[in-house]
Amino acid sequence: MRALTLLLMLVPVACGAAEIDYLQINLMQPRNLILQKVDGIEGMSKYVKEVELDIHKELSSIAAMPSWGYLVIAVREDGKIKAWLDTDDQIDSGIQNRMIEAAVTTPSFKVKTGAVIFALGFGINGADIPPNVMPFPEAWKSVSNCQGEDCKNENAEEIVLTSW
Repeated sequence: MRALTLLLMLVPVACGAAEIDYLQINLMQPRNLILQKVDGIEGMSKYVKEVELDIHKELSSIAAMPSWGYLVIAVREDGKIKAWLDTDDQIDSGIQNRMIEAAVTTPSFKVKTGAVIFALGFGINGADIPPNVMPFPEAWKSVSNCQGEDCKNENAEEIVLTSW
């Protein structure tokens, strides 16, 4: 029994508490369009920081396997927020739900017209985003009737406002 206990102590744990790193921010619209839609970048920047902090707090006590993805966020002119998780990795539904919940419950920044859409690229427990991967959530594919590379030319704002 002692030998088994010692052996188990030597085997590394496959998943530990979720350490999340934010690796990139993808603007899902042209930068100049986003700048026209917001009163300065400060409000958007503050929102992103608060979402990141809330997610870190929520996930710090949850065990998770290394994984990566994008938290895609849309903020509409009426202040409503919608979020999607886009990944090819297996991420526990509880983690997905907590990430989305953090995005939609954090007070939004002001948007003048339409919606502002961006994605937070993340890695959990050391995972990295593969090269040449762009966010395009599954829900968007059904709205836009596109798949794979066909989706890269789609208008994110039209898709988001249609899918709301």
